[in-house]
Amino acid sequence: MNLSTSTCLFPSHRQGGRTPMLESIDLCYAAGFRVIDLNFCGAGLRQSGHELCRDDWEAWVDEVGNHAAKLGVTFTQSHTPFDSNLYRTDISPLTDEYREWYRESVRRTIIASARLGVKWVTNHAQTATERAELNFEENLRANLDFFGWQVELAAKYGTGIAVENMAEFNPVKTKRRFTAVVEEQIAIIDGINDPACGGCWDFGHAELVYRDQTVPLRKLGHRLKATHVQENDKLHDDHYIPFVRGTTPWEKIMPLLKEIGYTGDFTYECHGFMNGVPDAMRPTAAKFAYEVGMYCVKLFENA
Repeated sequence: MNLSTSTCLFPSHRQGGRTPMLESIDLCYAAGFRVIDLNFCGAGLRQSGHELCRDDWEAWVDEVGNHAAKLGVTFTQSHTPFDSNLYRTDISPLTDEYREWYRESVRRTIIASARLGVKWVTNHAQTATERAELNFEENLRANLDFFGWQVELAAKYGTGIAVENMAEFNPVKTKRRFTAVVEEQIAIIDGINDPACGGCWDFGHAELVYRDQTVPLRKLGHRLKATHVQENDKLHDDHYIPFVRGTTPWEKIMPLLKEIGYTGDFTYECHGFMNGVPDAMRPTAAKFAYEVGMYCVKLFENA
């Protein structure tokens, strides 16, 4: 098992301003990480300034690849821009222009990821209200439609799509989030029924839903292809590093990952841990995060 981190480990600077992708890669490398998850979430809004929104985005992708090759860094996961409300009618209508760009940003993410050697591209499931509210069949239909074209495109370019488990975040925004329970995540994966479709397990999301997340994780089993490693207080989606501000049973989880035959990475999504850290101290904090992650990897290896 490799320890990996999303480039979002180095989020926007404390005083404002996003961290460019190449700078994030350099900072992750300096902390000890040699396997990296490319976070493309910011490309969901065309005006965001994200590199993937540029007209010359393909040349930029090649620049990232050449830079990684010089460092000896590999990319095995990525994260598309996400919007879980594309099939909802109980919120403000989304414009056709927004929908068109969202689809294009996901398309670019998949192509860029494949060119950079990424094995699994993660995206969030949809919660639908178009035909019925809180209805399993309607939500499954929407997600098979949503993920179907992505899996087909990913397979064409030699990568895969990982459906992420969600959580119950804010009942005012969403009364019920589809894939907060593992059976719904499994239904999408099995419904797609393609080797290019698997699951991504976000441990923090699971902590918000389950008393004991080892039970659904074991049920997900062989479908698990990618991870989002984060810790929280069981109340908020904090995105802290393991053992910080939470009670996630990593001593039980790491042997379980080996038991179910998981062959992917242990991938940090821990931007919350860094948010309040001054820029000058972030390299030190990242090195500590790396050591904590390696401790978890050893729990897996020694199981």
